Amino acid sequence: MKKDITAILENPLNLKPLAKTDKNVLAQAEDFNINVDELEVFSQPEKKSLRASNKTAEGWRNLDIRLADVVDSIIASSERPFFLVRDDLLVYANPAAVQLLDLGGGDVIGAKFLNLVDSSDWKTLVENIGEMFSGDKSVQIRMKDTKGKVLPIDFRAIYLPEIEHFSFILIGEERKKQPVLTLNNLYDEITGLPNFFLFEDRVQVAVANENVKTKDRNLIAVAAVNINNIETFRKMNIEDFVIKKIANTLVLNLKKNVTIARGLKYNFWLMFNDLKSKTELNHEIRHIFEILNDGVSDNFTRHRLAFSIGVSSYPTPAHSAKKVIEQALTAVKTAQTQIENGLEIYKADKF
Repeated sequence: MKKDITAILENPLNLKPLAKTDKNVLAQAEDFNINVDELEVFSQPEKKSLRASNKTAEGWRNLDIRLADVVDSIIASSERPFFLVRDDLLVYANPAAVQLLDLGGGDVIGAKFLNLVDSSDWKTLVENIGEMFSGDKSVQIRMKDTKGKVLPIDFRAIYLPEIEHFSFILIGEERKKQPVLTLNNLYDEITGLPNFFLFEDRVQVAVANENVKTKDRNLIAVAAVNINNIETFRKMNIEDFVIKKIANTLVLNLKKNVTIARGLKYNFWLMFNDLKSKTELNHEIRHIFEILNDGVSDNFTRHRLAFSIGVSSYPTPAHSAKKVIEQALTAVKTAQTQIENGLEIYKADKF
């Protein structure tokens, strides 16, 4: 077993012998209740019996291949950040780790590994590394990129039984890629509503149509709606259900010429065009208030919605499509900050 692991370390990663360094936090394994001898012979009966009964899994041992090359290829192409630490020094980081912590611009190989760990988590790493080796424990460690940004990563650890060094591997959980919204993707995947990019375009078109009129211009209004307690629904794993329910209710209950869209930071955006007066606008906003105030029901419970609405209109007080959206943003922020005083709707009439 030791021979196989040594080959993996020496060949694909081209590790060079390191000069002996003074012992420090991670080098002094025995000082932190980590029995290196026990780790070398550690085995889990459950996993051992499972392997013994799985002849297919044992088949790789008889293949005429360079296992080190295969392992190196897998590690290099993995989306998981992978760090190899020997004593207190970083001796390898795969491309995912290099990209995540922006390590390409500096000579970090051979540098102290703890320099990449936020100092508040040094103790956490030291106190848990033994359990990470001997069990299936995952521990969140806050890493620092080269610009000082702190990135929490869930790590698992593998102990490497080298004779002269205290060596181990840290393998991070694969980080979920955030969906990228582009102009080519104009509709929200959860609700089917227009997304914010398409909404902006429709506001610009509506304002442009009013600008070409010489008389009888209509009022255009934009409303930003935020569900303030959406985090509660997220923790209950019903966030998507609540968003879909609100979207469907708004579509079914508002006029067909009202544009309803999904937002970025704020949950929903609405545009009212062809309004004849502020009185008509007030009526539409009051209708939205009543819809949201009814909450959302599933088969068992009616869930209360805490919400804020910010409203602005064109041609007054806003004088452009950009301004009417900006003022609605400011208005919903104002409504959020003053919600404790009972102000759920704020209109940008004084801008």
